Amino acid sequence: MKIAFIGAQGVGKTTLCAAITKEFKNSHIVKESVRECPYPCDQRADFKTEWWVLSHSILAEQEARESKCPLIVTDRSLLDIAVFTKLINETGDGRITNIQRAMIEDSIVKWHEEDPYDHVFFVKVNPEIWKTRDLDDGFRSLDIGWYTLLTKEFELAIERLNIAKMTKIHTIENNGDFDTCLKNVISAL
Repeated sequence: MKIAFIGAQGVGKTTLCAAITKEFKNSHIVKESVRECPYPCDQRADFKTEWWVLSHSILAEQEARESKCPLIVTDRSLLDIAVFTKLINETGDGRITNIQRAMIEDSIVKWHEEDPYDHVFFVKVNPEIWKTRDLDDGFRSLDIGWYTLLTKEFELAIERLNIAKMTKIHTIENNGDFDTCLKNVISAL
């Protein structure tokens, strides 16, 4: 089984991944590759960023499959890349062209058809609660507008890319009661 945690920055995806892999000992975690990317990330990303993250994410998922662990847990998914690619493309500043966006999204759809996630957990946080969290790690954007835009775009991308045709989508509200969030994920599995 392969599961993914998606959502904007600072919603608890990495924490949930770690908790799930502790709960299910024979699991393999695919860490988010964007933190290793040598190119500008988040709001400053461009085509090189998104292509690098896409290729490294696919390779990491392939290596996870080869591990033969019965549970693969991905911290972010290819859907995250589609979200960032679309938003950067829509700035119209040329960092990602329409052709580049189509190439990235086509690759994501094809990979998803080849090796779909069994469950995708879309983690969200109420914006007022999100603003109170200590998220300053020097990497993530602390801009509430960017957080809100990303969250909305995840909702649209799930529909646009028709992810639900092969994957069970779950929305998890992580507004401070982490134990309940974790129980919701475990019960879905």
